[in-house]
Amino acid sequence: MKRTSYNNQGFTLMELLVAMTVFLVVIGLSSGIFIQTLRSQRVITRFSENMNNITVSLEQIAREVRTGFDLPPSTSDPYQKLTFRNGYGNYVSYMLLENEEIGSIGRCESFQSAGCQLAGDFELITSPDVDIENLIFFIQNDETRPPLVTIAVETLIDIGATLTLQTSVSSRIID
Repeated sequence: MKRTSYNNQGFTLMELLVAMTVFLVVIGLSSGIFIQTLRSQRVITRFSENMNNITVSLEQIAREVRTGFDLPPSTSDPYQKLTFRNGYGNYVSYMLLENEEIGSIGRCESFQSAGCQLAGDFELITSPDVDIENLIFFIQNDETRPPLVTIAVETLIDIGATLTLQTSVSSRIID
C-alpha cells in the first residue's frame, strides 16, 4: 500500500474565521475613532473661525469706543444696544440682529441721534456663518474717570456648545 503525504501549508476554515473576526473588530474600532476625530476636527475648526470673527468684531467696536464720547449712563442692567458718538462726531450704534434664526452683530452710523432705529439701518460686521446668541454691553460712566464699556458676546459653536468672549475698553475722551 502506498502512503500519500498531504502538504499542510494552508489554513483551516476555523483559523480563517477567527482571523477575519479579529480583523473586522480592529477595523470597526479604528473607523469609530477616525469618525470621532473628524467630528472633533469640525467642531475645533468652527470654534476657531467663530473666535477669530468675533475677535475682529470686538476689536472694531473697541476701536470706536476708545475714540468715542457721549456714551450712555451707568446702569445696573446691561444694554442690548450701544449708541455713542465716534471720533468724527457721528452717532454709532451696535446691536444684535436676528435674521432667520441666526444672530449677527450689526453696526449703524448716522449723522442724527435717531438715525439708527430700524434693523434695516444696520450693516452686519460678523460673518453669516457665525451664529451670535447674545450681545450685551455693561457701561460704567461716572464723573471721576473715563467711561468703561464691557462687551460680552456669546456664540453657538455646536449643538449644546457655546463660546463666550468678553472685552473691556475705556474711552480716551472723558465725557
